Amino acid sequence: MKQRDTVIDITKAIGILLMIIGHWNGLPYLIRNFIFSFHMPLFFILSGYFYKPKSFKNVFVSGNKNLLKPYLLTSLFCIILCLTAGNFNLAKLKFIGIIMSNGGWPNEIFGANLPYIGPIWFFLALYWCKIFYNYLREKTKHYFLYSFLISTIALIIGKYVVNLPFGILTGFCGLVFYSMGDYWRNKIILPLKKSYFIFGCIIWMICICVAHLELASFDCNLYPISMFAAFIGTYSMYLISKKIQHIKYISKVLYWIGKNTSLILCYHTLYLFIFLNIKHYLLEPNDIVLNKWQINILCFLISLILPYLHVNIVRKIKKY
Repeated sequence: MKQRDTVIDITKAIGILLMIIGHWNGLPYLIRNFIFSFHMPLFFILSGYFYKPKSFKNVFVSGNKNLLKPYLLTSLFCIILCLTAGNFNLAKLKFIGIIMSNGGWPNEIFGANLPYIGPIWFFLALYWCKIFYNYLREKTKHYFLYSFLISTIALIIGKYVVNLPFGILTGFCGLVFYSMGDYWRNKIILPLKKSYFIFGCIIWMICICVAHLELASFDCNLYPISMFAAFIGTYSMYLISKKIQHIKYISKVLYWIGKNTSLILCYHTLYLFIFLNIKHYLLEPNDIVLNKWQINILCFLISLILPYLHVNIVRKIKKY
């Protein structure tokens, strides 16, 4: 069996931890902007880093197992929670959110204010992204240019016109980042010279201060500079991860988190769903009041400890 890339897993761990923190209550604007400047593009880029040409059958089979399955199972569990709480209207809205794979609140002319599905929008976006990119790589040698153009058009349509169902447009938006990862792996754009990297970091800092990037809402001002900044942010986390891998205990924890980012994403989605939609069914009848930091701590407990228990329970079941 091929050994996993520890540095990539640590980079993914940093990304998923920042995603969780990015959803905290009361987070200062600049910290949130720092996180959102690269944290979801990071996962498209790292996925593209491992791109290998496949038959369309294999792309679909792999996507169904690793992306579509967790999306549907997590969505189904959210609907079951709605029905258990007796909120049938919320269940109906959640079903619409599942169909649209709406991970934000864009301002299109048609379809604005659709029900929110949570961060699992990424699963469907990456699902389509992989399919589209595999097609581009097969059909043209100018796949980066086409990825950039398609992402640009999808961003404009999603932001100003309409969001298409099943996360198709967000999948298109992710193409440019996925292509960056492919270029990175083939050493076409990396390693960067020190002067270029410093210049890139300056651009990234400027974007953090004056721009905002949120793929789920098709929100990307200072485009396409923000795209470049997202790559620099991802590459910076990769360089930090190369240092962290030598710190024994921290690297071990982050390595585990990096291997289980999909599971963590599912449980984090459940946390957000509970506290955005049905927390009053669980807390208010028992006169339980939580302040924002208690909720933030609970966010970490649900998003990290439950996946840890999940993995260990499944491992023990498989032994019998």
